[in-house]
Amino acid sequence: MSNEADKSTQKNNAAKSGLPHLSRRMFNMGLLSSGMIAASGLPIIGAAVAAPTRGGTVRLALAQQSTNDTFDSAKYVTGNDYIRGTSVFSYLTRLDEQGSPQPEVALSWEPNENATRWSFKLRQGITFSDGTKLTIDDIAFSILRHKEDKVASSAKQLVSNIKSVAADGPDTMVIELESPDVDLPVLVGILQFAIVKKGTYEFANPIGTGPFVVKEFQPGIRTVLVRNPTYWKEGRPYIDQFEMFPIPDAAARANALLSGDVDMIIELRGSGIEEVAKSSNASVFVTPSTRYTAIQAAVDRAPSNNQDLNLALAHLVDRKRVLDTVLRGYGTIANDHPIGPQSPYFNTALPQRALDTDKAKFHLKKSGVGQAKIEVSVSDGVLYSVDIGQLMQREASRAGLNLELRREPSDSYWSAVAGKRPYFATNFHPRPTYNMLLNLAWRKGAVWNFSHYENEGLEKLITESRATLDAAKRKQQYDEIQAIIYNSGAMVLPCFLSYVDGISNKVKGLTPVPVGSLGGFNFTDRIWLES
Repeated sequence: MSNEADKSTQKNNAAKSGLPHLSRRMFNMGLLSSGMIAASGLPIIGAAVAAPTRGGTVRLALAQQSTNDTFDSAKYVTGNDYIRGTSVFSYLTRLDEQGSPQPEVALSWEPNENATRWSFKLRQGITFSDGTKLTIDDIAFSILRHKEDKVASSAKQLVSNIKSVAADGPDTMVIELESPDVDLPVLVGILQFAIVKKGTYEFANPIGTGPFVVKEFQPGIRTVLVRNPTYWKEGRPYIDQFEMFPIPDAAARANALLSGDVDMIIELRGSGIEEVAKSSNASVFVTPSTRYTAIQAAVDRAPSNNQDLNLALAHLVDRKRVLDTVLRGYGTIANDHPIGPQSPYFNTALPQRALDTDKAKFHLKKSGVGQAKIEVSVSDGVLYSVDIGQLMQREASRAGLNLELRREPSDSYWSAVAGKRPYFATNFHPRPTYNMLLNLAWRKGAVWNFSHYENEGLEKLITESRATLDAAKRKQQYDEIQAIIYNSGAMVLPCFLSYVDGISNKVKGLTPVPVGSLGGFNFTDRIWLES
């Protein structure tokens, strides 16, 4: 079935019940970078070019280096993992440039009247790279494995509402939910839900139905992928081979692109942005988003369980300076909660926090910390955290706070530091809906609830907002959610960060998707090299 036919099927389904259309409308209202792509004025690289050509190798330089690199989507942490995963595995749905779910392995979907039961019509004739046929049992396992304790999935919170996944005939799969979820077609396409063979718990030699197969994988060092000859998308991938490896130094990474040693790079920074922008053989590729770097407090231990101390830190950040000097303007000012100002859900009633030494001194006095040393962990592996930490440290000295930065190694940061120190920097990629992000980062016991924050009212609002169809009521729920996080002091979030990457002018077919770098981390089956 063609993509246009897929879209037609979805429109017909929407007309039947209204819910898929409502879901898409509500989804777009909640998109983490709502409206930002159209407003950016940036060209869509790869548009209006000649037909794709086949062949060649594309090399990608990564910003982060981690020995925890994995093909197990339940344990994905970095964009490196996401790119690697979308290259080897397939997904039920895929987000387009507007953030709407489009058919992949699922051809179409339809809910019941209250969106508690969803039927997915599945594409037939797909095989794994080892020649075995993809079945509904494989897909059901791929979703439900995230519930298993032994899997220890970062997406466990996201599947808590799924009651069952079962076949309804040879080409239809039914997902039963505990409570309504109008965004389920989005959920099943997120990058944690890679489709794997039933019973797979070991991922050293991954078997998938994606565009590439693994030729070489050395965690933290190098990944080499070659074309999957049995890929179900006819004629794709266009390139023969895809390689990715880390170049942690930003200047060296930009130079590798400019010299032609690599074809794509993650995270252009500082003067590298201007150098690539004026180059004749490479371009800056910007994806506006609500990704963020924050300073978080572990509120279950001292001294970071001191709310006044936390609120003092929130008033020691010059957000405009972070945006202008650290981010070079590629972002938007945030207000200590994860919902962006472009979203219709944004709470405009909350006062915008700014650098305010007097307020910081007020909260410091109430905190009673005196001249005690307060450490904040930062790392080169947490984007811009060192720069943000240094700006905070300078303002802290003026307010009388003895703030010290603890520069942590990148390779073990997410396993040994985040959530385990009193104060620490975190990066968080956007999620297709805010409800997903809140479930992953603010639920009690969630793997990425690094602050260990618990609030019964917040739990209730997260649950209710997922099932609320009335837009005005949902807006009110999100207003309350933002107020709770804002007042908690658990997170200082200065700015949202655009993705600023670099690509060779030879690389075509890439379009921005607002949930991640380079087409939402999902691009290797659609790029080609200009001949």
